[in-house]
Amino acid sequence: MTQTKEKLLASATEMFAEHGFNGVSTRDLVTISMVNLCSINYYFGSKQKLYDAVIDNIVDNVKENLISKIDKYKTQNTSAMNKITFIISEFFDYLFSNKISNSMVMILFRELLNTSAGGDRIYSEIMEPLKKRFVNLIIDATGTDKQTAYIKAQCLFSNPIFFRLLQNKENYSQNFLKKTKQQLVENCKILLKTTK
Repeated sequence: MTQTKEKLLASATEMFAEHGFNGVSTRDLVTISMVNLCSINYYFGSKQKLYDAVIDNIVDNVKENLISKIDKYKTQNTSAMNKITFIISEFFDYLFSNKISNSMVMILFRELLNTSAGGDRIYSEIMEPLKKRFVNLIIDATGTDKQTAYIKAQCLFSNPIFFRLLQNKENYSQNFLKKTKQQLVENCKILLKTTK
């Protein structure tokens, strides 16, 4: 990727996260990126295609830094409960790591809340397969029905998301995050034990 294209992508990620797609003009993007106005059309074709590239970058980041770890672990010869706690731990660690920027997290969550092509892509390529895998593991671990497993999966996944949403306001310490992760793992065990 060229330096100009990288600058545009990085600036666009920051600006779209802060102001949303409609709150950012192409002039704003090139001013902040310190590139020529024609650069957006040259490298991306349009502001919409630049936004699509931001979504592509986020999806690729999640696949590379979270999904790939989970995929490697799913082949391990270990219990469904261990796999569940591993997924929740990895999800939590990823959301609070330096592998995904605050801006990427903001766009990721915003897109999941909206009906949009970007949100649909994030859901279909990341969240839905992850959720299905997680629901099946809960069924294997607890013997519960699919609907109950789905509800438990949503309860467990919502905790790391909630803490991440508040990170910018609360500014958690590393010790707090460590204790929170330990509690999330305990919550998994408690919530899943209630069915068997």
